[in-house]
This record gives sequence, structure tokens and C-alpha cells, in this order.
Amino acid sequence: MTTKGYTVLGWLVWQIGSRVAKKKITQNKAKIGAAGVIALVLIGGVVAAKAGSGDD
Repeated sequence: MTTKGYTVLGWLVWQIGSRVAKKKITQNKAKIGAAGVIALVLIGGVVAAKAGSGDD
């Protein structure tokens, strides 16, 4: 397959994949929001633990 063929194939896969991803995101907004909140809480906990552990 030529370089142009791979380029077209990649573009096609990207278009289909991005449309499917957008559809899935709109179907699962609540789950994605909850996962985002959990991730922020976990990151906040790690930052707080590092700040509290200080060098004695």
C-alpha cells in the first residue's frame, strides 16, 4: 500500500473513531463526570500526602 493509501486509511479510521467516541461520551456523561470527580479527589489526596510528609 502506498503512503497516500495509509494516509487515507488513517484519516478514515480517525473519522469513524472520533464519531463513535463522541457518541459514547454523550451516552455516558454521568459516568464520565463521576470518574472525573474521583480522579480529582485521588490527585488531591496524593498532593496533600506529599505536602504533609515534608522533610523532618
